Amino acid sequence: MRKFAVLWLWFLAALVSPASAEVLDGIFDPPYKKPTELARGSELRGALFDKLRAKTKKEVLFEGSLKAYRNWALFTGRTVDREGKSVTHPPHANDDAVGLWIRTRDGWTVVDYSFGHSDVFYLIWVEQYGVPKELLGMGGN
Repeated sequence: MRKFAVLWLWFLAALVSPASAEVLDGIFDPPYKKPTELARGSELRGALFDKLRAKTKKEVLFEGSLKAYRNWALFTGRTVDREGKSVTHPPHANDDAVGLWIRTRDGWTVVDYSFGHSDVFYLIWVEQYGVPKELLGMGGN
């Protein structure tokens, strides 16, 4: 039994070793090796914002950073109207906005979001949802 346990641990270690990282990269779409800004006008950027827009006022646009990494995407920025003017939200009457998505077998899903917040509360998403620290700009492990 002990030999089996040692072999099993060796097998699991091989799965996550740097040598097999290329194999694991194939499961992510897009396959970014580091947090990467999604290009303005890209199909994925538009699709993610459509899902976030459904959580707030339908006429808002989003201005800010939308990065993807592995099977996660994170937006930090603000809400604006078609002229680029702020669209504010309670509770603090500001235009702050944040959104978090995960890609599952059913496609991209909004995990969490906030409008009108006053701080970077979303740093707790690392512990709450298992978001990679790199996506939040907190460095690795």
